[in-house]
Amino acid sequence: MTALAAPAHTGHIRRIAATALLVLAVIVLALLVRPFIGTSDYRTPAWAIWVHLATVIPALPLGAWLLWRRRKGDAAHRIGGRVWVLLMIVTAIDSFWIRTITGGIGPTHLFSLVTLVQIPRAILFAKSGQIERHRRTMRGVYFGLIAAGFFAMAPGRTLWALIFG
Repeated sequence: MTALAAPAHTGHIRRIAATALLVLAVIVLALLVRPFIGTSDYRTPAWAIWVHLATVIPALPLGAWLLWRRRKGDAAHRIGGRVWVLLMIVTAIDSFWIRTITGGIGPTHLFSLVTLVQIPRAILFAKSGQIERHRRTMRGVYFGLIAAGFFAMAPGRTLWALIFG
């Protein structure tokens, strides 16, 4: 490696940062245009918030444990992975009932769509022996969960209101 070559992970960090900035820009844009498009009568049902929290809260530590434990592919990894996948799929589907900024589907719902596409791909990668692709895809979904949680903390969002009143 030459002195000018960047580490391989730099590209991943740049893509994550660019995606985060893009989603943040779309959220800011949605907040800016909201007064001009009117309000919605839609109200997020309380059950959707509770289902979302009940699946997201355990998915965070379980996903971290699965990604960073030394041993992979054993029974604990497979069982934990199945539980994590179930939690993430329920979280992603449930998110479409949570619409507090615009009253409609918003930019953070892109994370849900990506999750619903990437998880089946990651499972296929693991089953076909493409372990590095499986690992990268699952890490991407996990970091998407973290990013979505970060954006859920934006002022005016339901999670912000629940925590800060």
